[in-house]
Amino acid sequence: MKDIPSRYDPTNEPAIYNSWEKSGAFSPTGRGEPFSMVCPPPNVTGDLHLGHALTYAVHDTIARFKRRAGYRVLIVPGADHAAIAVQTLVEKKLAAAGQRRTELGREAFLLETKKWIGYYLPRIQGQFKRLGLSCDWTRWRFTMDERSSLAVRTAFYRLYQQNLIYRGQYLVNWDPKLQTAIADDEVNHRSFAGQLYWIRYGPLTVATTRPETKLGDVALAVHPQDKRYQKYLGETLEFINERGQKQILPVVADEAVDQKFGSGVLKVTPAHDRTDQEIAQRHNLPTKTVIDRLGRIAADQGPYAGLKVAEAREKIVADLTSRGLMEKTTDHQLLQPIGERSGAVIEYLPSTEWFVKTTALKDRARRAVASGEIKFLPKHLDKIYFHWLNNLHDWCISRDLWWGHQIPAWFCLDGGSAKCQEPLVAVEEPDGCPHCYGPIQQEDKVLDTWFSAGLWPLTTLGWPAKGAEDLKTYFPTTLMETGADIIFFWVARMIMVSLALTDQVPFRTVYFHGLILDKDGQKMSKSKGNVTDPLEQIEKYGADALRMSLIGDNAPGRSQKFSQEKILKYRNFVTKIWNAYRLGALNEVKLFDQPAAANNQTAIEKAFLAKTAKFTQRYDRLITDLKLNLALEELYEFFWHEMADQFLEEQKSRLGETAPKQNLGFVLGQLLGPISDFAPFLAETIRREMFDAR
Repeated sequence: MKDIPSRYDPTNEPAIYNSWEKSGAFSPTGRGEPFSMVCPPPNVTGDLHLGHALTYAVHDTIARFKRRAGYRVLIVPGADHAAIAVQTLVEKKLAAAGQRRTELGREAFLLETKKWIGYYLPRIQGQFKRLGLSCDWTRWRFTMDERSSLAVRTAFYRLYQQNLIYRGQYLVNWDPKLQTAIADDEVNHRSFAGQLYWIRYGPLTVATTRPETKLGDVALAVHPQDKRYQKYLGETLEFINERGQKQILPVVADEAVDQKFGSGVLKVTPAHDRTDQEIAQRHNLPTKTVIDRLGRIAADQGPYAGLKVAEAREKIVADLTSRGLMEKTTDHQLLQPIGERSGAVIEYLPSTEWFVKTTALKDRARRAVASGEIKFLPKHLDKIYFHWLNNLHDWCISRDLWWGHQIPAWFCLDGGSAKCQEPLVAVEEPDGCPHCYGPIQQEDKVLDTWFSAGLWPLTTLGWPAKGAEDLKTYFPTTLMETGADIIFFWVARMIMVSLALTDQVPFRTVYFHGLILDKDGQKMSKSKGNVTDPLEQIEKYGADALRMSLIGDNAPGRSQKFSQEKILKYRNFVTKIWNAYRLGALNEVKLFDQPAAANNQTAIEKAFLAKTAKFTQRYDRLITDLKLNLALEELYEFFWHEMADQFLEEQKSRLGETAPKQNLGFVLGQLLGPISDFAPFLAETIRREMFDAR
């Protein structure tokens, strides 16, 4: 009899993974139909979390099933440079040592950032492997490596040539803490109880939530059909302002004014409100910026200069009240824009930035999903996707950071002619200005991280190299699996960018998983202290138990609670599987491809062999339909209750006979395939330690 341990030992999992990797088991081979996935690249901001563990467990389960089905499977791994997040963390690290980014200078700061990357990239790669992800490591990509940098510069250049990228001064979401513009979908809105301030502008009254921005007023606006104010249209009003000074403002008519809000009179402050900016453009009004990039009142604003916005509001309200200009205040529910990463209050400021025109891009992206060329799972998320596209403004892609892809645009330092003043966009740095041959300087700004992330399915497969074999074979990719929370940040942008650059969709199906919540249903975060480290769970229970605990009960798009009870459930399942195969191996049962001849099968064996065939069909259908949670449930119920508790118990007394051994060996062999999809380390250990399958 074999000397087989009584319990499965997960400490051998790293050695098993190393043997898989060395054997080239994860490289696509054969002539089967290609099946490709690119891993959502984790940010190099720190170690992987449970959300990553779920993502890669889903990837790996599907990949292993497809390999068993004869597909030529490719999973491409990688990591993202995460410009804002990483720069913020490196700055915090420097601050702890008494250093500032601006004191170091750009080159020295980037060296410090590369040290950070050099520390975390190997850790992330090791965590990928510890989770058992069967990806092709020869194709590893980082969004700041040479190939990715070339792809980013090429994409920028080609989109610019298509007039899909432009530069100009527009109102942007300015983050005073990060000191950069951010995209619309990087802004959250916090609801809170505030006030509406009713301020007298001579004969008219304006109701506003932001009295501090009245310093930048350039006009008053009313709806053209508002009968209350017809006599003021086209007039210029003169009145006393908060400083006790005379102020003159024109009154314009514009349909953007909401007659039912407040008094129906709008103060037009184009430098700090998008609606106001649009009104100003329609009426050729000037722009007056009164809040600076630090979130303070501008230096030219007299007694309010240098005050924080909240301080300025308090002082202006006091001044208006003392001069009898504050008619009243009323309670009002406010929405305050908050930077997703910084938590700072966002200011709308005019800034010269780079933008992607989204009108044509979002129309094509909408059609790709509406037509079924790209399928969403669950399908109802397409409604959220369409809603976002319908309300999408042009995408601000420039960031005032040092870490990231520096925008491939240069400016002539002499600027002698009109042509010299236009930006020079190129894939590689030009020798000089092509018009006056003078010196040039590259744009200081870097690209939004989501710009390079939007290219991920392309860059990982060799684009923009002509004739790239991976691109020809595996693009569009078969499946994209990612979190439902980044449908806008990432999925929509991959679709828009891929269509613009290749006229092809980047993937055929998108499988969205939900968030991993703590046992109380709260989103996990380091600040709350409710984060679970996946590697700690793996050390305790093994990678397979963790993987199954994350996939079990997890329907696409639905958030799930994580608890120790779930991982213990699947640790016990691992033990159940181990003991069942151990019993067979100790009785010298081998894994067979076929059962014994029909005349050597008992009625019980015939019935169970039929059950096994039906289980396999149901299981295969569920995995193919990407219902992984239901497939795992089928495996759990069938193996535990029907195979182990019933059939195996019935066969125990007959394992000295040849035919019963073969019939049991056939069932064990049939079930080891599905087990290897969800618990690959366990299945491999069973093969090696019990059946000498090296």
